[in-house]
Amino acid sequence: MHVNNFRPIEDNNDKLRHMRTKIIMLLLGFLLLNCKDQTSAIKQIDNTSVTQEKVITPIPSVINDLGEFIGIAFSDSLTVDDVFNFKKIDLNNVVTSIDMTQSVLLYKKMTKREKASSFPIFEVKNTNNVILPVQGLGFGGPIWAIVLLDTNTLEIKNIAFNHFAESDGYGAAMTHSTFEDEFIGTVINLEDDTFMMQKNLDSRIDDGVIIDGISGATMTSAAAIQMVNEGLKRYKEYLRP
Repeated sequence: MHVNNFRPIEDNNDKLRHMRTKIIMLLLGFLLLNCKDQTSAIKQIDNTSVTQEKVITPIPSVINDLGEFIGIAFSDSLTVDDVFNFKKIDLNNVVTSIDMTQSVLLYKKMTKREKASSFPIFEVKNTNNVILPVQGLGFGGPIWAIVLLDTNTLEIKNIAFNHFAESDGYGAAMTHSTFEDEFIGTVINLEDDTFMMQKNLDSRIDDGVIIDGISGATMTSAAAIQMVNEGLKRYKEYLRP
C-alpha cells in the first residue's frame, strides 16, 4: 500500500513563518542588548567626565593667607591665576617667572632657620602692588614677614609678622597691629636702613623712621626691624624702575 508523504503547503508556510519570527526576535534581542551596552558605556564616560570636572586642585593655605592679606577671597569666579603672577629673585639678582607650587616652596623655606637662596615675589595683577616675604632670626627662632609694597611709590601698604617660637606676652607681640602699624605708610629706602628702633635713637645719623619696639622684647624688636630693612633691600634690583 502506497503512503502519500506529501504535506500541505500551508503547513510548510507556517513553519517558515515561525522560523522567521524566531530569527527576527533573536535579532531584535541582540540589537536591544547591544544598545543597552552602548548606553551604559556612554553613561560611564559621562560620569567620568563629571567626576573629572569636579576634581579641583586645592589652593595651598599659603596662597589663601596671601589672598586674605590683600583683602580677597578665592572662588569659582576669582581664581589664583586671576590674582597673582609668581616670580623669584636669586642671590645674583636674576628675576624669573615660576609657578604657584615653586612659590609656595620658596615661601616655606623662608620660615625656616636656614637662609634662603631665592626669594618669592607675588605680583598682584592689575595693580602696582607686590607681596615680598622677608626672613630673620628672633630670640626664640625664625621670624618672617610679608610686605605689601606699591612698586611705583615704594610705600608699604600692609605688613604681617610671624614667628616660630617667640615668647607669649613678649616677642610674640610682633604679630599685633600696634607693632605692625608702625611700618605701614612708610616709603622704603633701598640703599640705607628705612627703620630704626627708639632705643637706638641717640646713634641715629640718617632720616630713618622710628619704631617704638615691643615692650619687654628688645631683641625680637631689633631683629624684626633689621629683618625688614635688610630683607627689602634684597629685592632692590627687582624694585628699581
